This record gives sequence, C-alpha cells and structure tokens, in this order.
Amino acid sequence: MVEPGRVLDRRYRLDEPLGRGAQGSVWLGRDLRLDCPVAVKVATPRGAGEPSAELHRQIARFRREAQAMARIRNRPHVAVIYDHGEDGDILYSVMEYIDGTPLSAHTGQGRHVTLEQTVRWTRHICDGLADAHDAGVIHRDIKPSNIVIDANGSAKVVDFGLAQLLNASSTRGPGWGTLHYAAPERLDGQPGTVRSDLYSLGCVVYEMITGWSPFGHHRDAAAIMWHHVSKVPDPPDDLRPGVPRPLGRLVMSMLEKAPDDRPADARTVARALQQIEYSSDDDTADPHVDTRHVAEIQQLERFIQRHAEGPRAADAEVLDARARHAELTGRSGDSRGAAALYQRLAQDCANLEPSDEDRAYEAYREASRWKQVPR
Repeated sequence: MVEPGRVLDRRYRLDEPLGRGAQGSVWLGRDLRLDCPVAVKVATPRGAGEPSAELHRQIARFRREAQAMARIRNRPHVAVIYDHGEDGDILYSVMEYIDGTPLSAHTGQGRHVTLEQTVRWTRHICDGLADAHDAGVIHRDIKPSNIVIDANGSAKVVDFGLAQLLNASSTRGPGWGTLHYAAPERLDGQPGTVRSDLYSLGCVVYEMITGWSPFGHHRDAAAIMWHHVSKVPDPPDDLRPGVPRPLGRLVMSMLEKAPDDRPADARTVARALQQIEYSSDDDTADPHVDTRHVAEIQQLERFIQRHAEGPRAADAEVLDARARHAELTGRSGDSRGAAALYQRLAQDCANLEPSDEDRAYEAYREASRWKQVPR
C-alpha cells in the first residue's frame, strides 16, 4: 500500500493520489531536487517478492511504457516522461504534471461539448497521436479519461499504460483497452495498429458531439463487443442537429469496422478537420465550424473556469464573460451550444440573491434567438 508522503529513490515525494490507470495509480508528487510538481505513476506488481514469469512480464510491461513515452519529447500535445525506476517493490515513472481536467469531466452520460471545442481538441489529440505514432508507439487505450484539457484549453494525450512499441518483439499487448472505445480488431485478439487508435479516437469524438460513445448506452460487456464488431452506429449528425455533415462523415470513417477502411493516420484526420474549419457568410450554407474565435474562446474559458464556481460567480465581469462565450460559441457554428450556454446563464441569473432579472431576460432572449438559427 502506497501512502502519501513516501519518497521514491530519495527524490520524488508522493503528495496525493490523482487516480488509477491501467496498471497502477497516479499521484501528484514533487521532485525534491528540482522543487517542481510532477505526476508519478506507481505500480506494485502482483506477486512482488516472489519471482515468476508473470512478475517479469508485469515489470517488462511497465518499463515498456516508460520507454515508449521517453521516445516522445518536447511535443505540445503529449505528456512527457522525465524518469522511471524501481524503489523496493514499487515501479514508478515520473511524468509532466498537467494542470487541468480530464476530457471525461466534460463529456459522457449525455454531456457534450461545443463544436469548436470538438474540432480544436480533436486536432490536438491527432497531433499528439501523430507524434506518438512517428516514435513507433501505439497508445491502445484512447478514451476521455486519458485526454487532459489543460489550463490553456489545449488537449494532451496521457497514460500510455497499454502502449506497445511497433518494433517490439512481442506482437500481443495486454488487454483490449477500455471496452467502450476498443477497436473491433483488438476485441478479436489482434495487436492493433495506428488505425486502432483512430477507431478509439472516433469513439471519443462521437462522444464529444453527442454526449455518448457510439455504444455507450450498453453496459453488458458481450453486447458492447458485439456492437463494436457488427453494428454501425447512427451518424452523429443525425443525433445532434447543426453538426457539419463533413464532420459526421469523418467520424464515421474513423469508426469503420475494417482498419483499412479508416483514414491512413492521425495527420490525415487532422487535415480533414482543417477542411471542415471554414466560415461562411451565406446563411444557407452547410453548417460549419468557424475557428477564427479560438483564441478569445480559450481566454474566456480560462477566466470562467477560475471564477464561475467561486465567490465572484455573480460579478458582472464573470456574467459578461459567460455571455460573450455563449455568443462566440454560436458564431463558431454551434447554434445549439450557444442556446444551451445562454439558457444556463439565464437560469443562474434568475437564481441569484437578489435575482438579476434584466440579465436573465436578455440571456433567455439570446437563447431563443440561437434556437431559431437554421441548422
């Protein structure tokens, strides 16, 4: 049992647990030599202290993760590994600490994000996966909890706990990844390729758009596996009005059952996203994602995140920022997202003590306006 305060190799202090990964727990720690925060992944292999073939496989697996991540350096959308080692019966790897929240805190169970966020974060994830694939690394467990949205509104790919080096001698990695995001070929026992990561990413993007992974309503493992292998999900643009048809087609191409029918690589997906990012002055045009407002949206997101749940939540500056964020969401091509943000703002203003009736009325009016935008 790892306890807070333990120091690994007289250098890395474990301060508080952040969560559990595929093969261990992740801690917020501190590098006592450099006096800076780090993320430390620790694992105590089953059967530690009793040498066995399985123990050696677990240790080799953990080292392989560190080796895989160490091959990716100075890239903006992948968490960097700094060090790894052993301390008694504990294996550990030291990674960049990302001040942010997992994508799973924003999506799932019916929660979706704006179209601008969907496109922005998917491009970031594609950049991270492309760097990993260039280094010979398949992630093999892409899911919302393995994507962190940092304080600047950028997405980073983390936790290569199931990663396998493309040029490693072993052809079969541990497990399938997480079932709701697992590629059909992985469920069939195949080792997986870069296109397996793209299928999993397609499941994540589907969830960002609709609020559910393609087969997220199912809980039975056998049913989920059958659907991944045999069932074509409904197109996301059928489930959420206003989604650009090219974005829906791109997601469905990533969810093709046969790997060869999917996009060739993550950069191909990123290029397709660039083609979707256009603005139009023609109101009759196909719905689009206009990314001209990305910088301001990110700035507003940071400000709102800092203050919307704190003592300044009712300040005019914070409420104005939320209104501006809703407006830019609509201008970015997501009329439904804008309406939802205005609706939430209106409800919060009405519930203030004392209530801000003028601001609530204005927000309700703007929500109605965006609901009437053709889509």
